[in-house]
Amino acid sequence: MSKSSTSRKTFIVDTSVLLYDKCSIHSFPGNDVVIPLTVLDELDRFKDKPGLLGEYARYVNRYLDDLRQEGSLHDGVKIQHDQTIRVDIDIHPIPDSLDGNTGDNRIIATALALKSTGQNPVVMVTKDINFRVKCDSLGIYSEDYYKDRIVHDKSEIYSGQVEV
Repeated sequence: MSKSSTSRKTFIVDTSVLLYDKCSIHSFPGNDVVIPLTVLDELDRFKDKPGLLGEYARYVNRYLDDLRQEGSLHDGVKIQHDQTIRVDIDIHPIPDSLDGNTGDNRIIATALALKSTGQNPVVMVTKDINFRVKCDSLGIYSEDYYKDRIVHDKSEIYSGQVEV
């Protein structure tokens, strides 16, 4: 990863993360979140589903629609905690070794394009294990989404000792 002058990162959030935790879109303070257009297409297929998947897809869609009042999603909208959210609508070249008809591979193409700019480190965030493996094989740093495991106060972390 190339170092930028700040510690700011660009997180590309996969559909699986947004459907796992509807509030994940707010979970990257001090960083830039990029949502590829393919992710919006995938969310659209879930919005009519019953249960949590449909609810989470509708929440993200409504939230992004509300953000349009603040500015252009194409250019990026700054939200609280110095985070920006941007929708990437560009069509990026897909490596020949990948099937251009799959959503994951179009999202990977977005990550490769953003990584090639060298502006900020790029991180793919996905709940999909195979997606993370594909990213790693293409030199894209990826990680699982662990919001439900994040501790915000270091005093809450188990030290390995208890007082008896």
